Amino acid sequence: MNKTTIGIVGGGNMGAAILAGIGLKFAVRVCEQDADRAGFLKRRFRAKVADLAAVASGSCIIILAVKPQNFEDVLGGLRYYVRQNQVIISIAAGMTCRYIEGRLGKKTRVVRTMPNLPAQVGEAVTGICRGKFATAADIKTARQIFNCIGKTVVVEERFMDAVTAVSGSGPGYIFYFAECLEKAARALGLTPVMARELVTQTLKGSARLLERSGEGADVLRARVTSKGGTTQAALAVFEKHKMGKIVQQALAAASKRAKELSK
Repeated sequence: MNKTTIGIVGGGNMGAAILAGIGLKFAVRVCEQDADRAGFLKRRFRAKVADLAAVASGSCIIILAVKPQNFEDVLGGLRYYVRQNQVIISIAAGMTCRYIEGRLGKKTRVVRTMPNLPAQVGEAVTGICRGKFATAADIKTARQIFNCIGKTVVVEERFMDAVTAVSGSGPGYIFYFAECLEKAARALGLTPVMARELVTQTLKGSARLLERSGEGADVLRARVTSKGGTTQAALAVFEKHKMGKIVQQALAAASKRAKELSK
């Protein structure tokens, strides 16, 4: 068995994004039951597609990239093939290390992760935590894998619901804000094409400035806000409607839901 071989169970959007990111650095096998999707993975990534038994037995690291509703069935099948010297990495929301360990047994080394949708363009951020039997080396390996699709942050598992609320669901909040900005721009008379280009580049440039400047969002926000100016006029509306409170409540709701869905 090749020590660098990674098996990916599930070739959906996130599984494919991981495959695209790690395909040049690791030998990868994929288990994908949908024939059309499997064919796409073969054509697009020249992926080696096999059944669960072959992927599990031929890999030292197994990434579970299936949807939560299919997770139980996959664990039920995987338990017959998993070995103690393998590392199981889950990207499923709400599936705790303890739950996976209990279903697979054998003191399985489990690493739980929460990547987000920008993995599709190599700009994800992935929260990572380890289970009872995983080692520091396993965390290091997980970071090497997920750094191929963006950046990683290691946390204790008790913070994974918060990670899910902030970064796991975060792209949805950004897209919603972009959607609102575009609608407002069109209401001011801009064409849909102009609105999309202005909003997209503004979000892109602002995110890059926030990353590269090393300064806090509050500092940059103050810098662009001139007293009596246009930005201050807009921010005053946000403050009037307690946007900060709304965001806090929204993340609290997402975190609470993550806890409710946890196993």
